[in-house]
Amino acid sequence: MSLHLFLTGDVQVGKSTIISRVVAGLGVPVSGFRTVAVAGEDGESDIFLIPAAGTQDDCTSASHLARRTPGRMPEVHAGVFLSCGVPLLAECPGPLIVMDELGWMEGSSFLFQEAVFSVLDGAVPVLGVVRDRRLPFLDAVREHPNVEVLVVTRENREEMREVVLRRMRERLGV
Repeated sequence: MSLHLFLTGDVQVGKSTIISRVVAGLGVPVSGFRTVAVAGEDGESDIFLIPAAGTQDDCTSASHLARRTPGRMPEVHAGVFLSCGVPLLAECPGPLIVMDELGWMEGSSFLFQEAVFSVLDGAVPVLGVVRDRRLPFLDAVREHPNVEVLVVTRENREEMREVVLRRMRERLGV
């Protein structure tokens, strides 16, 4: 059994919801990060990189990762991976690290990628989301020897929550 468990699947299929529910069901402290989208005007949304145990109150200008405007590529502030993401991964005491989510925006943030692989090489279990895109960084995460990837679909998402909860309990010994 691999130490780390990542979910993948279509956009808006429920991967982050599964992670939130599993973390709540485990009842253990978490470290790491998650991304939060905050809806704005005219269909725009802002994406923030916050601590895994954080709330929407942690969405500040310093953690503002990207702005999505309908019909356009997101405007990414890649420096946030260095200023927020790397420290969030460096300060991961356990017992569980959350990485929600890894995607294409990290493509040029090599220090952040190094921090991700440092955690994956470590002994603290990770529960995360990895986008289903063929990119060198994401492929390397999926192919890491300590990583198991589960595909979430609309049809299996309720069942998958129970599967993930059971597997994380085994990994954590709770």
